[in-house]
Amino acid sequence: MTITSFPSPPVTWLNASSPRISSEDDTEPDDVSEQQQATAAVETELAADATIAQQAEQHCKRIRVLIVDDHEVVRKGITSLLCEEEGFEPVGQAATSRIALLLTQQLKPDIVLLDIFLGKTNGLDIAQQLMRCSPDTRIVAFTGSSDDEQLLRAMRLGVHGYVQKAQSLDELLAVLHAVARGERAITEPRSVTRILDEFSRLTKEQERLRSGLTDLEIELVRLAAEGCSNKEIAARQFWSEVTVKRKMQDIYRKLNVTDRAQAVAEAMRMGLI
Repeated sequence: MTITSFPSPPVTWLNASSPRISSEDDTEPDDVSEQQQATAAVETELAADATIAQQAEQHCKRIRVLIVDDHEVVRKGITSLLCEEEGFEPVGQAATSRIALLLTQQLKPDIVLLDIFLGKTNGLDIAQQLMRCSPDTRIVAFTGSSDDEQLLRAMRLGVHGYVQKAQSLDELLAVLHAVARGERAITEPRSVTRILDEFSRLTKEQERLRSGLTDLEIELVRLAAEGCSNKEIAARQFWSEVTVKRKMQDIYRKLNVTDRAQAVAEAMRMGLI
């Protein structure tokens, strides 16, 4: 015979002097209401704290911008526009390079919007100084000039953004956002094309230096690529064919090839022709 036993419920003995044992079912309605109110109050307080924390976090994420321009109207105009944009905080204005350096060192802005022409001073002259005194600050060049030399110089100096004053507010804000994210940004397509052209030129020059070929030797390879014979090259350069052959041998040696076709192919691969 199998006997199954079940645990007996606990027995509480009460007498007249024993305290009353209560359970959730015994809780008075007023007690439940007070508990609910207390819980609601705590939840409300926690929600308020979360909102305050979120607002503080959003404030901390604002992009702090120092505006440097020798025209008061431009400075105040950009400041007003940025004040109206969520996520930006104009922290100061400067009309001269000296004040710009001082404020950058004191305020440590996220971005300095730097006019290239500050009266008689070129803003690019202080770009590197700004980055040295505040390494985490990024520089966005702001200019009304379309001078390619200024653009290329700005890029060589390590400027993070380049904006034409003729661009729209949306384009300016897009550049500031991109630069704040750690990107480099240029608004005008023509400027991008100019930089790519310069990059291509520098790449070719670097390859030329690596190859050891002179400009004249590259020209000879170009003529060979066009299908010119040694005799035709000699006629164009007013040389003898022997001179052409000797120079072509020098080219083969520098490119580590053995014939004309290989020399042309290698020069093309390196971007020399």
